[in-house]
Formats: sequence, C-alpha cells, structure tokens
Amino acid sequence: MSFVTVEKNDKSAPSETDMKKAMTDVGGTPGTVTGNNESRKLTYTGTVNHTHYENKLIEIAKGKRNSWNFVWADVKASTAAH
Repeated sequence: MSFVTVEKNDKSAPSETDMKKAMTDVGGTPGTVTGNNESRKLTYTGTVNHTHYENKLIEIAKGKRNSWNFVWADVKASTAAH
C-alpha cells in the first residue's frame, strides 16, 4: 500500500473528505486517513500521478500551490528500503 502525507504550510491540512475525493478523481482507491490539521496521511492503492493528485486536491480544497507540502511513499520505494 502507498500513502501520501499532506502537511500544513500556509493553510491547515485538507479534510479527510477532500483528500479521498481527490484520490478517487485521479484514479486511486483511497484507504484510511489519519492525522490532524497539521498533517494528514492518506493510504491508497492504484497507480496515481503525484502531480495530478496535488493539482486536484488544490482545486477541491481551494488551496494554492504553497498551501501544503506533500510527502509520497510508494510501494516500490517503501519495500526497496527493506
């Protein structure tokens, strides 16, 4: 399973609903969301273009490019580290 963490920068982290909707809209299957207004982590499955997700989340959550920091961990990257 992969995940993306969205961290507060200029704006509080997006809501669970917004994060899941953006993931669905770009072809991923959202899992669980954990965290708070400082940082939220969404697990997901599927192949997701990171830029498409970030742009879709900015659109849905009415943010800007510098509203949040995105940290990605894909299955390949996380399993290669072991």
